[in-house]
Amino acid sequence: MKKKVLIGYAHYGSGHRSSAQYIKNYFEEKGKYEVLMINVTSYISSNKNLGSKIFNKVSKLSFFHNLFYGLSNNSVFNASNVKFCINMYDSPTLRKTILDFNPDIIIGTHFFVSYLITYYKKLEIINVPLMLVLTDTMFHKNWIVNEEYIDYFIVQNDIIKNELVENKISDKKIFSFGTPINYESFTKLDDKGYILKKYSLTGEKPIYLMFAGGSHGYDYTFDYFKTIVKKNFPIDIIFIAGKNKELKIRCENFILKNNIKNTLVLGYTKDVFNLLNISEIVITKPGSTTLNECMLMGKPCILIPGLSRHENYNAKIMLKKHYALKSRNAISLVRKIKLCLNYPFIVKSMKNRLTKIEINNSVTKIYELVYKILIKK
Repeated sequence: MKKKVLIGYAHYGSGHRSSAQYIKNYFEEKGKYEVLMINVTSYISSNKNLGSKIFNKVSKLSFFHNLFYGLSNNSVFNASNVKFCINMYDSPTLRKTILDFNPDIIIGTHFFVSYLITYYKKLEIINVPLMLVLTDTMFHKNWIVNEEYIDYFIVQNDIIKNELVENKISDKKIFSFGTPINYESFTKLDDKGYILKKYSLTGEKPIYLMFAGGSHGYDYTFDYFKTIVKKNFPIDIIFIAGKNKELKIRCENFILKNNIKNTLVLGYTKDVFNLLNISEIVITKPGSTTLNECMLMGKPCILIPGLSRHENYNAKIMLKKHYALKSRNAISLVRKIKLCLNYPFIVKSMKNRLTKIEINNSVTKIYELVYKILIKK
């Protein structure tokens, strides 16, 4: 009988889901384990839906996101944060899903997974190893709440590993494996000509791919969008609004009203890597997963302001390594696009630096660690 691996994530930020999906894909490809991936925040009781919707809405606001992120790095506030998560998302349905699947190990890519699973371990509802994959590029106390019930930490780099150790986490529990990525996405791309034709693009002008912020799409990106499309630059623009249908409609109405011909607006798409492949520049907030994907595909970025400290930290790393340019506001973004168009050697220089990046094998290392853990059970 196959051992079972449960992978949990929360829908707050696309990087958490992407990391979970990449791990799931790799484990399923190997065929050794039975794998189930769940969104722990989707099992909410109907009487709590309104509260969840309000929280989801305000969590997309930059001010609230920064406030929440800063406060939750305090142990006193974090206790309230854990209580909120359990009150909101612990449900008979979630418990039944986990118990029915009866996993041999649980992998979480969001601290809400950790809050819930460590709570269940305290109650002795479950007793299996818990592995947390930290998707942030800097340390935050969200990830170490109830650490005595967390068996393994997967971190992006040795800097975070050292910070965990400084916070009294045993170094035997910490593995610096890097960010999970999907190798298949980089090796099995469609022909560029086919993708250009699919989206009615000629390829004669440079393509600028703009993300509204992961799969959800953030409303604040609309100001950046409308400012650059009105300039009628000699480029083709692809704007991905994600699952934010209202933002997609708003952008589509704007380009129709202003008779803009060089801009394509998309909703949620599974074609992201193909679109990255045909693009010259990527405009995005500095989310960890998106930046890692851009770096590994050799795509320079123009970064718009992030939503939290760790995203701003990501931006600093990208700028320091000369992989990206930074725009502080919509007018600044216009200036950066002009800079790239007028001085192509800047783009070429960023591309040359990006070609030196080695693809990590984080997912493979996670798989091998899980194998070592489960073979002992």
